[in-house]
Amino acid sequence: MSGNLQPVVVLVEPQLGENIGMCARAMLNFGLRRLRLVSPRDGWPNAAATATAADADAVLESAEVFATLDDAVADCGRIFATTARTRSLATPVAGADEAARLAVDWTAGGSLVAILFGPEASGLDNAAVAKADRILAFATNPGFPSLNLAQSVLLFASEWAKACPEAIADRALAPSGGGDGGAPVARRELDSFLGRLENALDERGFFLTPELKPTTRNTLHSLFSRAAPSDRELALLHGALTALLRKDRRGTGD
Repeated sequence: MSGNLQPVVVLVEPQLGENIGMCARAMLNFGLRRLRLVSPRDGWPNAAATATAADADAVLESAEVFATLDDAVADCGRIFATTARTRSLATPVAGADEAARLAVDWTAGGSLVAILFGPEASGLDNAAVAKADRILAFATNPGFPSLNLAQSVLLFASEWAKACPEAIADRALAPSGGGDGGAPVARRELDSFLGRLENALDERGFFLTPELKPTTRNTLHSLFSRAAPSDRELALLHGALTALLRKDRRGTGD
């Protein structure tokens, strides 16, 4: 399977090299090869990862390392955040089978899809989840939902392998993306707009208190992440914001 039709597995601040190696093994079991690491605690390369990868060396050797999550998903058009915790954000939740089908559809439509997995001890924080189009939740025992990192990767990879062969053939020509039929913009482009919007709102006192700002900011990011705007739609949003700021400056000068 061509690498450009694969989702990217993103391990955010993984703590143990052994777990990275086991994730690489789980990925290669089902044909996934694209691994990105965000600030691995014990550095990279990591001998412990190689020791537990069980010959999945190709995944480790091609792994990309990033200092921040923003950098790791800058070229991604769609994002899943894997979490078992209830969140205040309105992000839709998908099971592993649905997430795999969506990943196949979105990659076939031209989007690079990222699957985020959080640190072993704490999982993804709210800021990371706010970047996602969907939350990926596994159908575990409600009384004991805890999965280790490699198990989580394995469950998604298995469903992706089931969905991928027939779905790519059947859906490669289907439109996927924003409301106008275009593929969603890369995350760096959406983040650029959100930065402009946040600065404008900040200057105008939109964020009532410093304490509430992170929650409000995450809600805004989640809203636009779920919308998955295309290039044309994002240009419209930039234009609308520019017009509002221009009008505001003119009003200030009167």
